[in-house]
Amino acid sequence: MNSTISKLFFSALMVGLAACSPVKFDANKADGQAVTPTGEPPTPTPVPCNVETIYRPTKILFVTDMSGSNVDRTVNYINGQVVETDPTDPVKEFRYNAISDFVNTFRSKSNFDWGFITFQGTTASSAMSGFTDVNQMNSVLGNFRNQRDEGKTPYRAALARARAMIANDPELNVADKPNYVVVFLSDGFPTDNCSGTSCPTAPVEDDVRSLVNVAGAGRVTLSTILYGGPRTLTDAEKLLKTMSSIGSGQYAYVNTQNRSSGFKIDDVIGQTACNQ
Repeated sequence: MNSTISKLFFSALMVGLAACSPVKFDANKADGQAVTPTGEPPTPTPVPCNVETIYRPTKILFVTDMSGSNVDRTVNYINGQVVETDPTDPVKEFRYNAISDFVNTFRSKSNFDWGFITFQGTTASSAMSGFTDVNQMNSVLGNFRNQRDEGKTPYRAALARARAMIANDPELNVADKPNYVVVFLSDGFPTDNCSGTSCPTAPVEDDVRSLVNVAGAGRVTLSTILYGGPRTLTDAEKLLKTMSSIGSGQYAYVNTQNRSSGFKIDDVIGQTACNQ
């Protein structure tokens, strides 16, 4: 009698276990690897996508506004509207600290390389010939802090320079192809897309498409940051949001008059640079 009860209990237990879990161990696998009923290994739990978990070769390129509105009160004429703004970042407190803090937080990640472009007047330039290590990046940032902000806001020149820097990267098509994360910071509306008082955004949007496609699908993302005082530059904000959307990136607005905003560059990269 006891033997019969034991057999019935064991049979019921095995049926219950089979019903509760789709995972089984395949006797034909030497290592006893868990597999699903279809014979495939179970799907692993996804790892959160953030900067710390990026393991692929990744090149992070900062494209940074150095126009005169950073240091001077500015009157902007944008599509027939007059918009006045106070100096947005007169001693580079926001731009320098945000970028430097990010670089040095992740300086130990050996799979990261760094790039830096500035734009002002009618041109964009870089103090480095290509992507570099963290030590040279910090040297370039130190020089940036002491350079003068002046002139206009040439988005198109900046985007073209970023595209060229990626296109000319010697490691663009190596076996373990790197991903590229472009972070674009500006305090205003572009000036090199204007004719008279008309400033169409379509040419800038086309430049973004050209940039994010330069290395092939999915390898280049563009995130954008608008910084300054109270949100008066609605045209600039709309364009930068559109740029980040085209670039499969993130957008952020930072009020530089609020020292406790808590913004970090991580906020626009964490959900952008997954390990595709």
